Amino acid sequence: MNIWLSLRKHSNMVDLTRRKVLAYHLRHLVVGLISNDEFEESITDDVSFGWLPEQYYHSKEAKSDDPIIRPMLELSWCLYSDLENRKLTGKYQLSDKELKDIARIILFLNSDFEYEWPYFDRINLLIRLSFKDLLFTVLSLGQHYNVKLNERKKQYEAFNNTGDHELWPFISKEQYEQQLRKQPFLWGKKPD
Repeated sequence: MNIWLSLRKHSNMVDLTRRKVLAYHLRHLVVGLISNDEFEESITDDVSFGWLPEQYYHSKEAKSDDPIIRPMLELSWCLYSDLENRKLTGKYQLSDKELKDIARIILFLNSDFEYEWPYFDRINLLIRLSFKDLLFTVLSLGQHYNVKLNERKKQYEAFNNTGDHELWPFISKEQYEQQLRKQPFLWGKKPD
């Protein structure tokens, strides 16, 4: 059962409900409150319409979804090995830099900013190739693979020429600082 039913969608491109649910589960994963298997179960129930994070791109919903959802699911899948059930604690704990990056991502997921970056698939192209793609690659003596690789290079160039990469998924320092001023996690409390 979805724990965030009372939250509402803010616009066609921003699904604040699912963003906040994803942020909630992501936070619990990275601080070691839940295991990778518990994370995936929660995500499939609450965010990805039954799809595992690494398979969400196959879903019909991925094509018209809030554009931040797919890259976030793909990024979260890269935080752990799905070969065994474990928490991100001890030797599996994320580095301080990774935790800082995730904190910024969670801050973005709790915003109503539209995601403005072009999509760039960070997953290895060979993993993404379907049986049909592999067959076309063999039949075309590698030409089909080269076409797919060139598409990926164009995605990367478009992504690389957009925004402030140090503040991703925020597009700019101004947007990041504006969200920081809202103090979404300190409601009703004044900092010391």
